[in-house]
Amino acid sequence: MLHQNVQSLIFAFFILSYGILFWIVIGKKHLTWRLITTDTKLPWNFSLVYWLSPLLFLSVWGLLSIGESSFLKNIPSPIEVLTSFINLLASGELIKEAAISFSRVFVGFSLATIVGVPLGLLSGTFLITNFLIVPLNSFLRYIPPTAFIALLIVYFGIGEAYKYAVIFLGLVFFIIQMVLDVVDDVDMRYIEIGLTSGYTKWDVFTKVIVPFSMPRIFDILRINLSAAWTFLVAAELIGAESGLGHLIATSQRFLRLGDLYAGILTFGIIGLITDRILQAVSRKSLKWYYLELRR
Repeated sequence: MLHQNVQSLIFAFFILSYGILFWIVIGKKHLTWRLITTDTKLPWNFSLVYWLSPLLFLSVWGLLSIGESSFLKNIPSPIEVLTSFINLLASGELIKEAAISFSRVFVGFSLATIVGVPLGLLSGTFLITNFLIVPLNSFLRYIPPTAFIALLIVYFGIGEAYKYAVIFLGLVFFIIQMVLDVVDDVDMRYIEIGLTSGYTKWDVFTKVIVPFSMPRIFDILRINLSAAWTFLVAAELIGAESGLGHLIATSQRFLRLGDLYAGILTFGIIGLITDRILQAVSRKSLKWYYLELRR
């Protein structure tokens, strides 16, 4: 009991200290405009608030997990989850399951990107492609991908092709529509300049519309990458014998809550890393866009 009381005091002290720090640093500048600031580096006190925010979350989590009379039952402490995470990592099980899940997301996401981005660009540019693709895409986009799971199992079984198909169907229709919307926002002045400069319609497409759309297409892919992990879990919870979704389902079945939370956090870690990689690729290949935004 003393140990739990000490933990409670530590967690409560950090939450109170962070609240005071947040008010001192941010309180008087809470209306600072992020979009118009030209500073690329935060002052040290702002950075301190930024980097300590995960510890605030862990402290709140720790408080909720302490005490038998907690209104939220069966919450493992952050220390228990960290212990489970380290044990799974040391045994190699977590790395193996995470690698399997990552490969499934990579294949499904890549297929949806290869199909969705060109179709979105063509549908937004050319009338004939728009008439052929948009009506069907608008219809299929409103069908939840999980509704296809039973049908996909009939055709693909519960092998890898089924999991790729779930991710693909979950993403491709949204990617097409979002890319089409980006093309709709292309400044008509650029198109008119291209046409008056002697460009053919295909030249305008490849040299004006595609380059103009690429920065926001990267943003679309980053958003849909997170959705890919959502559909992966749905696929792995049914009939899978490997992967992070299977690890989570097995942990829930045998009430290994520490392993369950560790599996969930692994999704977040992998997602954050892949998101940062996409962001870095975007900044590296599209420097002009970020210079224009002054970011």
